Amino acid sequence: MIRKIQPRGTDRPKPSVDIKSVPSDADVRARIRERARRAADVLSRSRPLRRPELEHIARDVLTEMDLSPGYLGFAMVALSNEFWRPQFAAIPFNRRLLLLPHCLRRVDACRGTYSALGLECAGCGACPIGSLKAEAEALGYRVLVAEGTPAVVQLVLSGNADGILGVACLDSLEKAFGRVVELGIPHLAAPLLVDGCVETTAEFDEVRSLIHLRAGRSPERTRSYVPLLRSAERLFEPGILDALLAGELQTGGVAADALTEPLLATEAIALDWLRAGGKRFRPFVTLAGFAAMTVGENALHPDADLADTFPEVLQRAALAIEALHKASLVHDDIEDDDAYRYGVETLHRRYGIATAVNVGDYLIGLGYRLIASGSEELGPACASAMLNVLSRAHLRLARGQGAELLWRDREARTMRPIDLLTIYALKTAPAFEAALLVGLRGAGPVDAWTEVVAAYCRYLGVAYQVLNDLKDWQSDTRDKLVAGQDLLSMRPTILQAFAFEACRDRPDDDPAAVLRSDASDDEKLERLRRTYEVGGVFDRAGALVEKYRGRARAAAGGVQPPALHELLNFIVDVVIG
Repeated sequence: MIRKIQPRGTDRPKPSVDIKSVPSDADVRARIRERARRAADVLSRSRPLRRPELEHIARDVLTEMDLSPGYLGFAMVALSNEFWRPQFAAIPFNRRLLLLPHCLRRVDACRGTYSALGLECAGCGACPIGSLKAEAEALGYRVLVAEGTPAVVQLVLSGNADGILGVACLDSLEKAFGRVVELGIPHLAAPLLVDGCVETTAEFDEVRSLIHLRAGRSPERTRSYVPLLRSAERLFEPGILDALLAGELQTGGVAADALTEPLLATEAIALDWLRAGGKRFRPFVTLAGFAAMTVGENALHPDADLADTFPEVLQRAALAIEALHKASLVHDDIEDDDAYRYGVETLHRRYGIATAVNVGDYLIGLGYRLIASGSEELGPACASAMLNVLSRAHLRLARGQGAELLWRDREARTMRPIDLLTIYALKTAPAFEAALLVGLRGAGPVDAWTEVVAAYCRYLGVAYQVLNDLKDWQSDTRDKLVAGQDLLSMRPTILQAFAFEACRDRPDDDPAAVLRSDASDDEKLERLRRTYEVGGVFDRAGALVEKYRGRARAAAGGVQPPALHELLNFIVDVVIG
């Protein structure tokens, strides 16, 4: 498991060998698994095993066995499996999800078809997928034949699964299980023996053994944020959302034909957008901040029942956070002329710019209304404090976005990295800060933490935005379908700022000069990618992510109570990865 872009200045050396080799010898695989089992036996399972710990222990295992460091990825999977095995085995079959790779199919004989969830197996018997699927489903598993985890995590957070068994190559396992690991979801994995994405193969006896794994209640349970994440997800279930919005909607709900009725259309589009897509992470932060101060670490028990934890007025506050966030996305998509969001056309592409602007404005008003209408239950001081937090965040976000737009429209687009970092702090940090402070304020005064939270969120927001700049150079099938879209639209990024510095003596390689050329978009991007690589731009940005990640953790270092300290570190893991 290795990053594609290795930042400088970290304590993780750039490996000189491929660490994702699977041993071809079955005996070697068995020996690594046995040694991993013994290593896992002495580990505390009170908290998820973080990536650095997993890698360190796996390296020690290979060193003790005098095996190639190329097997590190396989050893990490083996160790992770042994860490989670007792808890996964205790999960009923009908609460498990099996994730199979479509690359096991025979391309020339497959009769399956594809849907939004992946390959719909026809059960033709031409490949192992059908038999594995049938065997697992007979036990009660839900089975998906797909790569990636958006649908997988969604199934867990919606309460339809508690554990995941994945079969994939080591590279795909790293990508697919990253968020699963962060969230503390019990999971096991079976690496493919051969990589290549077409007609691969696996240890089918091992896969079947894991499918049938069954044991009594695990003696030790790992803390998990899944119950809190599920609480945030439930806010947007139709019945619950309608109840929370009761009194704010024109009709108490939106009829199916509302889009054709002018007096109802704005509300209908806004609520559809509010329900659609997204990770619900900001409302989660609000609920989790409140729970950290009121329930404490008990909220992290994997079976925690949080049904009565959040007063309705606090749930409405969390909903306000999401409404304001979704409004900012509508406006941001217009300003950047993005074509897709959540894998579908953006609102301004579907309904026109004027309607989309108005829908964004409606969601802003709804967000403030949800807080203001709870002033009696919250108390005037609390409601006023929350509104103050939100309005300050709103103003800072607009200033940051405005600075970015003006920079983008300048003829001379040179910029200093410090200017971009200031814009990033204004654009991104306020949303995290508002989500956290609203939850904390719901539990009581937060004067003691205001400055700490502000610094923490500033570092978090900058790291998040720089990481987002790096991700723009990767294909994204859900949002941005073309790598380098930010660059083609001339949205200012820290990568551009670094490139301008690197190209002072090479004006022909200046990003603005390249983009003004007559070359095709593909040619421009390839040339600029080379410029970025030669100039060390990707490495500098990666190092910056690590720097601000460290600062965020340091800011959270002295925070009390322990549940709040743990939450802040968890947010870093999820947001920055």
